[in-house]
Amino acid sequence: MKFDKRSLLIAVAALLFVAAVTVGSLTGYRFWSDRQAEQNRTSAVAVAQNTVEELFSYDFDTADSALPKVADKLTSGYRDSYLKVIHDQAIPTAKEKKLSVQTVVHAAGVIATTRDSATVLVVANQRFTRSDSPQETITSDRLQVELTKKSGNWLISDIKTL
Repeated sequence: MKFDKRSLLIAVAALLFVAAVTVGSLTGYRFWSDRQAEQNRTSAVAVAQNTVEELFSYDFDTADSALPKVADKLTSGYRDSYLKVIHDQAIPTAKEKKLSVQTVVHAAGVIATTRDSATVLVVANQRFTRSDSPQETITSDRLQVELTKKSGNWLISDIKTL
């Protein structure tokens, strides 16, 4: 088998073309993957902030209707424990003491993310007011919020106080 310069040049050009396509494909995939990861971080933080404020803000007049609605933003396992706590403790206490709670997230940041899970640190203040007392009580909490992505939506799967 004899190779001439033209055949060798075509073979080298084909090899370089395949190498260029491979490098381009890998670079494109890494760019897409990094962009997806950044979008996951951004959306997970936004969901954690908004959901924490909704979960822990309530008024004694509307607690029994407002708090269960937020449960749709929780995974099934966490939803069950959340509903038990609000029905057994939060709503009765709010009505008995005529309590209003306003939660404001002051800072949040990603601890870790994967394609379908995220851990977010949330710093929030809660302002408690009672109708029989003009004095407000303010508390500050650091929360570790675990999120799971289901059907393209972030749902909270756990919240731990740090």
